[in-house]
Order: sequence, then C-alpha cells, then structure tokens
Amino acid sequence: MSAKTSLITGANSGIGYATAEGLASQGHHIIMVCRDAKRGAAAQQAIIGQTGNAKVDLLIADLSSAKEIARLAQQVKERYDKLDVLINNAGGLFSRYETNDEGFELTFAVNYLAPFLLTRLLLPKLQEVGAGRIVNVASIMQAKQFDLEAAAHPSTSAYRSMQAYKLAKTAVLMMTYHMAGELSDSGVTVNALHPGVIYTPQSARTAPAFARPLMKLFMQSPQQGARTSIYLATSDEVKGATGKFYKSMKVARTVAIASNVNKQNELHEKSRLWMAAYLGDHTL
Repeated sequence: MSAKTSLITGANSGIGYATAEGLASQGHHIIMVCRDAKRGAAAQQAIIGQTGNAKVDLLIADLSSAKEIARLAQQVKERYDKLDVLINNAGGLFSRYETNDEGFELTFAVNYLAPFLLTRLLLPKLQEVGAGRIVNVASIMQAKQFDLEAAAHPSTSAYRSMQAYKLAKTAVLMMTYHMAGELSDSGVTVNALHPGVIYTPQSARTAPAFARPLMKLFMQSPQQGARTSIYLATSDEVKGATGKFYKSMKVARTVAIASNVNKQNELHEKSRLWMAAYLGDHTL
C-alpha cells in the first residue's frame, strides 16, 4: 500500500507544524504549504530530522490571494499523482482592519476564502482516491448571527478583530456542512474541529506581561492541539464520518446559524461567484 499524501496549510509553526510532524511520523508523504520560504524550509528540515521521513515537500503560497491559491493548486495537480488528505489549518487574527488584493477583509480572506477556494480547486484530486479526507480547522469562537456582507466587507469603523474571527470561523463551519452534503455519495469526507487554546511564542508576545507565566499552565501545546486534526486525517474510527465538528476528538455542537441551509447556500454561491470572477474560467 502506498503512503498517504497529506497537504497541510500553515505548516511551518504551531498546530500546522505539529500536524505535519505527526503525520510524517506515521509515514505520510507531506506537502507543507507556507507563506515564508525561509521559515518553511527550516520547518521542513526539522520535520525530516525529527521523523526520518524524507518525503516532506514544501510549497510557498500567500493564502490571502486568490491568484496565489490557484497557482498553488495547479502545482499540486501537476506534481502529485494523488492527494488523500487536505488539512486547511492556516489562519490568523488581525488586530487592525486590512484587505487582501481582491478587496476582502483579511481575516475573512485567510480563515475562510482560502480554505474554500483551495478545497474547491483540489476536490477532483481528492475524489480520485475514492476516500479523500478534508479537515478544516475551525474554532469554538463562533458567531450567533451571520451577515455575509459584514463578514466579507465590514466598514473600517465597524471592524472588531474578534468578531471578524468569529464570523470567518462560522463560515468555515457552514462550508464544512454544505460540502459534506454535496459530497455525501463521493467517498470524500469533510469535517471541522476546534484545536483548543494553544500556547505559542506569538500568543505569549501578544499577551499582557502578567499573564505570560501562567499561559503554559492553562493552554495546550501545539502537539496537543494537533491531535484532533491528526485523528480526523487518519483514524479508522471516523472513516466515513462527515459533516461533523470535533473538539478533543469527540463530536461537539456548533451555533445554530452554522446549520442554516439557506445561509450555507448563500455563502457557497457568493463565494463561488466571487472567486470565479477573480480567476476567470475556473469551475468551483
């Protein structure tokens, strides 16, 4: 049996790195997607050194850009015979209002539009293997109400970083549920997860000084945070399971709005039209 091929976005640090390392240790052929070439190369070599698995590849892409994502997907299609697992891990929380090249609010672009577009473009590759797995890193930070236009194009004055994050992660859940229904007869499964509250050097730098000594006591390590991603990517316990949200490797509930079919359909159709407009003739 050939090794599984798994692509992980945001793989040079934190949960993404721990996920890539964990899957590499199980013999997977790893495709690391990173924004920074230098940091990505250092992480790639570290994983190879730690696991002894030389099949760890590095692809560079800025996932805030639709055109970069399309270029990345084309690279994957051309270079790899198959893709068994896609883990949409990359994300971000941005304190200031910013937009990407296409004019979308950056939190929404990186946390939601990037997984949406990359998944749509790589879906044929996942369908070819017959039992592909899509794993979306979401959060328990979710919005009880969802306004698509407010999520994608908020006004500068209305921008709140945590609310933007909640809206984007709720969109990820909607995408997960919608796509699971769409692919129910294909063999491809789609699930989402909350990784936990993770301690990283970045989180320590942004925390108040008085809180830093306590953070390691109450927050999880990236390795602990990666467990559910690895579980959903590999475990026979979830073989065939789809359209679910997991926390600590168990099914968990989400906000009601995430299961609203009308909202899911609106999000899917608008996202498809937005991305098609920027990419030309891509069928999403």
